[in-house]
Amino acid sequence: MFDEMEEVASDYDDRIRNARESAGLSQEELAKEISEKASLVRKLERGAMLPSDSVQKKLEKRLSITLTESSSGDDDWESESGGSGLTLGDMVKRKD
Repeated sequence: MFDEMEEVASDYDDRIRNARESAGLSQEELAKEISEKASLVRKLERGAMLPSDSVQKKLEKRLSITLTESSSGDDDWESESGGSGLTLGDMVKRKD
């Protein structure tokens, strides 16, 4: 279920800016075309905020870009101990 998760690309801000400029649009024009505020487009291009799902879809459709990259869900859950089989319960000492 979580093996292939889509997450926003680390360079999403550059992708948006480059695609907008390639399309010859100002931030205000792009915002108007996707029915959003220009201030939102500015924040996205600065990397000050992540796009919501709905804004992401509108930007991807209008600019013909992809703002996500695949990540394997297993990477986040690997043990740093090298698979020694220890659990949190093995490491915690209770104060009774």
